Amino acid sequence: MRNWLAYVTDLARERRTADLQDRFIQVLVKELKLRKGMLLVPSCDGRQLVCHASGESWSVTDFDTPFAHVLQNAVPKHLEAEEIVFWQSNRDFCQAIGELGFFEAVSIRPLIRHDKNVKLLLCLVGDSQALSALWHDEGFLQVVDVFQHQWSLLSDMEGEESNRRALKASLTDIEKQTRQQERAASLASTLIGDSGLMARLREQIANAASSQLSVLVQGETGSGKELVARAVHDLSPRQHQPFVPINCAAIPEHLLESELFGYEKGAFSGAVSDKEGLIAQANGGTLFLDEIGDMPMSLQAKLLRVLELGTFRPVGGSQERQSDFRLVSATHVQLLDKVKAGTFRQDLYYRLLQYPIHVPALAQRKEDVRQLSHHFITRFNQQHGTSIGELQPQTLDMLLHYSFPGNVRELKHLVEYACAQTRDGESIDRAAFSGRVGGAPPPARESISSAAFEHGMSNVSSVLNIDAASIADLKQALLDFEQCIIADRLSIFDGDKSKAAESLGIPHRTLTYKCRKLGIKAP
Repeated sequence: MRNWLAYVTDLARERRTADLQDRFIQVLVKELKLRKGMLLVPSCDGRQLVCHASGESWSVTDFDTPFAHVLQNAVPKHLEAEEIVFWQSNRDFCQAIGELGFFEAVSIRPLIRHDKNVKLLLCLVGDSQALSALWHDEGFLQVVDVFQHQWSLLSDMEGEESNRRALKASLTDIEKQTRQQERAASLASTLIGDSGLMARLREQIANAASSQLSVLVQGETGSGKELVARAVHDLSPRQHQPFVPINCAAIPEHLLESELFGYEKGAFSGAVSDKEGLIAQANGGTLFLDEIGDMPMSLQAKLLRVLELGTFRPVGGSQERQSDFRLVSATHVQLLDKVKAGTFRQDLYYRLLQYPIHVPALAQRKEDVRQLSHHFITRFNQQHGTSIGELQPQTLDMLLHYSFPGNVRELKHLVEYACAQTRDGESIDRAAFSGRVGGAPPPARESISSAAFEHGMSNVSSVLNIDAASIADLKQALLDFEQCIIADRLSIFDGDKSKAAESLGIPHRTLTYKCRKLGIKAP
């Protein structure tokens, strides 16, 4: 006579359904000397039975196993060796119970029932007589009752705990989403516009700021890429650390490396003391590389190494230094095209592209023109102490039909120009734009060569509008003329150096260098 009640206390002590199930099967296998014992739990959809220990599962949708019949009808089955033959078509079932001996049987019993649904099946494989007599043993039935009661109690508790965790996770997600929405809404004062494109842009910025991924801001010239980069920094955990910007196109190639990495005393002629580079200055904060597409190939490899290892070496230095910074880069060119052309490293491109953000062109969000214009008028009035009125309806209509090749920057310059042409206290009419919108763009100056051929080579001086006979310093005269050409071209394109350089047939970097050398400031 087995002392089943000795196991009641052991089962009642268990505090997890998994441990309770393991202990229950261990007791049965040991006391009955069974070849196998399993507890089978139906899946949520009721289409599978899953073994409590091994995780094996059996489909119960086709009724080709006795498991399906017991689960559906809640009626136990006791199968002798000769009866198992009828279920051999299901290979998984046969593998689960193994080959039965002559005196063996399979006993399948529904244990836990709730709302007429079976919650647990018990499957035992062993001596046929012992299994048949088992369910008439009062001591064993008491152990089963204790197991079922404890299992139901623990299952309910675990279900409640799971629901609490799910609720907590849901509330956390809601709080996170609310914070993201609040962070995105806080950008409305700097990234102006109520269009769907701008709302989506602000959401992307908020998401990007909460990560540590490198951000690549792409968009046309004048669309506000630096504002986006600054917003990513201001919403990030690094907001109280330095934001270090640099325009890769504005610095000559031979100086860009020392600007980024710094240098040590004696590294080159003129290096009379150590200088900390921008990478070191950005430690803990954000490094913003504007016009990353213009970075020389030689520096691209060094930048990639810094991003991968977090270490760098100043020019002329022998010791590695560390800098923990978040990289935000921007470009108005298609970097992938430069990768295909072999002028930009593919590995660096994908390292920069961890979180891409596209800034829409103003032509794609014309509904924001009114709000942007109001913002620029308000700021003009604050700066100049004036009270210029809003755009007249026909003026706004004219702007809405304009393509804005210079994007938001061009709109800003146009509105400021119009404000300067408008009397204090009056609203802005079409005439205030003096033909800068709606008409043909100002004609570009003829090149010297084409003008000379058109007027005759003897009239070159008249084309240049200079007195050739009065020139005493040819070098200075050429510099003055170059300064005049560049300043005029920048004026035509409202200070857009990229377009001015393209119209002159020179690289953006060259134009920037000449502007610095000749003291030319963009309007």
